[in-house]
Amino acid sequence: MSKLTSLVSARVKAIIFDLDDTLYDCSGTLVLKRRKLAAKIISKAIKCSEAEALKLQLELENRLGPKSDIASEIASLYDLPEEFCKEVANTINTLEVEGVILFPDTMDSINELKKIGYKLFLVTFGSREMQEKKIKVLGLEKTFDEIIITENPRGKEKCFKEILSKYDLEPEQVLCVGDKIKDEIEVGKRFGMSTALMKHGRHYHFYKSEINEEGSYLHITKVSDLLENEKD
Repeated sequence: MSKLTSLVSARVKAIIFDLDDTLYDCSGTLVLKRRKLAAKIISKAIKCSEAEALKLQLELENRLGPKSDIASEIASLYDLPEEFCKEVANTINTLEVEGVILFPDTMDSINELKKIGYKLFLVTFGSREMQEKKIKVLGLEKTFDEIIITENPRGKEKCFKEILSKYDLEPEQVLCVGDKIKDEIEVGKRFGMSTALMKHGRHYHFYKSEINEEGSYLHITKVSDLLENEKD
């Protein structure tokens, strides 16, 4: 392995990447599209414009967090029937992923990291069918040493354990990269891994007030930041 970037510990031999809002703009593409689809239903249910319905969703998410069930919150606020939430869920779950693209520097940076000698893993949470579609559309099927999809909201801890065991890695030999401080970053830190927080997306922006910029993890804005000083 060649001289490592000064942003990454020299002990690191493997990197675990999150997918959504880490390798591509999920918040600005798929999530926003879902909100716009939901706005069509909400606008009819509460008698407002679609623009107002979209604004209401964004305001609720900003207040309650990215993991909140916005449809249920609106149903409670406006005393809407259970069928409303089902209609919203059925509508947004039909969303196709065609058209999503990686952040501009992602593929070149990942290929450079592979050349240097890092083992690379992708660990992502969500519906297996949906995540597999994203991975295929983004052209990532053969990019990593292993891709793991978990449908358990707390499943990344198990995935990380499996990677450590299967590839005979110590936690200090692994860097975890993601946008969710309350998910992969906290899990990585509990294991004793190095962590790099991607400063992008709705999860980062909601929790950033709790983030110590001088904390014990790196702060990056793009994958190529990990290669910043690799040219030395």
